[in-house]
Amino acid sequence: MNVAERKRLSREAALQTRALGQIDRWKKIALALSATGVAFIYAGFAGQSENLFLGISGIVLSLTGLGSASVFNLGIRNGKRNVEKILDLLGMDDSCHIS
Repeated sequence: MNVAERKRLSREAALQTRALGQIDRWKKIALALSATGVAFIYAGFAGQSENLFLGISGIVLSLTGLGSASVFNLGIRNGKRNVEKILDLLGMDDSCHIS
């Protein structure tokens, strides 16, 4: 592998690592949305007076948040595998891999 190819692969690994960090932040936001949905569910169905709109909104928020978080998690897992393959091609040791 020539120097230009190594440089290109190294840059690609760095860009993908940065993108994985962004996706991880989106996953955390999705989990926070899901937790907010649970609070809405509780307030809607277990509060002093039942509020059907609040409860249904909570269910939608929870399902949307959990679904999004699972898709983001799948993307992170596959992205980490891809970065590890690139680093293996470059011959870098395991200490450089993403945890």
